[in-house]
Amino acid sequence: MAIYNPNRYNWLTKFYQYMVIWLLFTPVYYIFYRLKVYGKENIPKDKKPFIVMPNHLSNNDPPLISLVLKIPVAYMAKKELFSVPFIGWAITILGAFLVDRENVSKTTIKGAKEVLNKGWCLGMFLEGTRSKVPQSLGKPNIGPAYISNLTGVPILPIGIVGSNKPFGPIKVKIGKLFYPERDLDKAKWQCAEKLTELTGFKVSER
Repeated sequence: MAIYNPNRYNWLTKFYQYMVIWLLFTPVYYIFYRLKVYGKENIPKDKKPFIVMPNHLSNNDPPLISLVLKIPVAYMAKKELFSVPFIGWAITILGAFLVDRENVSKTTIKGAKEVLNKGWCLGMFLEGTRSKVPQSLGKPNIGPAYISNLTGVPILPIGIVGSNKPFGPIKVKIGKLFYPERDLDKAKWQCAEKLTELTGFKVSER
């Protein structure tokens, strides 16, 4: 299991991300999935870390977002994925680390903070899992807002449409950096509104 290990966030992991995601997946997404990206001007250019907050439709989403942003991103991934043959190995060498959604530990929170302190961006899906209702957002969780408030790092909202469809087309819309409300209950719905604006999807349950 890939519990957070600070030694993994080095030039070698960045190299793996570059080789696997940017070189291998670029032709796949742009040719076969007909990828269109909007809002590239909103990607920060100052190289300061931020929290990447997309909606979640499919297992394609993490490499898709890393490809679009063209920067190293460390994703928080549910523990079950690390037990899946090949996928567990692949997401580990690409910089993902484990989060137990039913028992978030101090180690996980510490890992998220240290990833950001090392200058990496942190990938956190607002829903925490793939949306189960087509054309909708799943119930938002407080994770991105909590880590943002804890670290003072802003959130970059990213809307994904079509990644759950065979051969797309996929549209990715990048919003503007923002800081969430301090009240976490208000903040999670603020985050959901940002993704609704980008995708047109509304939250399917409250």
